[in-house]
Parts: sequence; C-alpha cells; structure tokens
Amino acid sequence: MEKEAARPLREDIYAVQQIFVIKSTRFELNPYWSFTLNDQFINHPAPGLALNFYISNVLAIGVNGNYYNPFNVDREFNFLVRRSARVAVPLSEYDWSAAFNFTYVPAFGKFSGFSDFIFQYDAYVVGGVGAISTRPIPVIDPDNRNPKYETKLAFNAGIGLRIFFNRWFAAVAEVRDYMFNDKLENLRIVPGREGDESTWTDKTSFTHNVQAQVGVSIFLPFSFEYRLPK
Repeated sequence: MEKEAARPLREDIYAVQQIFVIKSTRFELNPYWSFTLNDQFINHPAPGLALNFYISNVLAIGVNGNYYNPFNVDREFNFLVRRSARVAVPLSEYDWSAAFNFTYVPAFGKFSGFSDFIFQYDAYVVGGVGAISTRPIPVIDPDNRNPKYETKLAFNAGIGLRIFFNRWFAAVAEVRDYMFNDKLENLRIVPGREGDESTWTDKTSFTHNVQAQVGVSIFLPFSFEYRLPK
C-alpha cells in the first residue's frame, strides 16, 4: 500500500464537456406538421417527412417531402374580400413537394428548464432544391375551368431548432421558405373560348410559401460510442 501510495498521480481532467449527442454517421428521421405563415388568403397545411444522413457532426444530406392535397384551406378573409369588394384574388392549391437538402449545424448548447432539467439544443440552417406540384384554383370561371396540377422547380431555405430529451429523441421547430414560379388564373374570360385551357392561366408569379414545421427527430441507431484520443 505504501508503494502504491508513493506513485505519482496522473489524472486526466477534461475542461470541455463531451458533446451530448454525436450525429456523425447517424440517420435522422423527422416527421412533422407544417402550416403557412405568409398567405392571408389560403393556407397550405401538410404532413411532412424528412430523412437526413449526417456526414459529420455538423453536416448532413437528406430529402424531405410534403403532402398538401387534402388539406388546402381557403381562408375566410378571402371570401369576405370577394363578397364585399367584388375583387377576386388568384389562388393556388398544392398537391405535393419533394426536395434534396443540405443541413449545417453552426451552434449547439444547453439551457435550464423547470428548475430541475438541463436541455441540450442545436440550431441549424437548411437549403435545397426539388419540385412542387400546384394548380390555380378556379375562382373567376369555376363552371368551365378545371386546371390540372403541374410540377415546377422549387428551391427552399430555412432555419431550425432541435431540443433533445435524450441522445436519440428531440423536438424540432423550423421555418422554411419554398420558392417557385407559380401559374395564376386569368382574371379575364375570353368570350367563346371558355373551354380553351390556354386561356385559363394568365402569367406566372414568383411565390414564397413560408411555412412553419413542428415535429420530432429520431436518430438511428439509438446509441453511439465516444472515441477519445489516446
């Protein structure tokens, strides 16, 4: 015991805490619900799903998609404008969208909540390119016009926040802007050509569909191993 007590102590003290969640080489499954933030005339709520693969702890590639078709909602404000001001606003409804994305995580940390819990979080930026299927809603001549869905090139960019409850499950809040050229309904009716599809649309408009996405993240595999330098 005396010999062992005389040996010098070589304690390793790590001044920086280990990262709470290692994301490198893990998959992230992110189901969410989204709703429109910037359109007072129509809302495009949708369930969505994202799948990401983290190349490193801060960089990921992935895909996401939204399914809008059954959930498009013409807001009451739009109906009141049409009835009181006799002004028709061109509207569009969405069918689906899909995109290939890059995600970068520039910040992470922790905060105290409910006096007893320490929550870990990270903030990220995301952007990508994909497609969206939309069509004009016939409000000018609904008896004759029935436009079909068309697929358009769409870009997206957004920011998000993840709050971790353990090392594989987190709550996610995100704001993302989906940008594309959308076709609008022609506000004029061409006499004698009501059934001519070429007269149903008038012009294209660069559209920003800004939507909030709220969901959860599940990281797979559930566990990981720290590898410290020797």
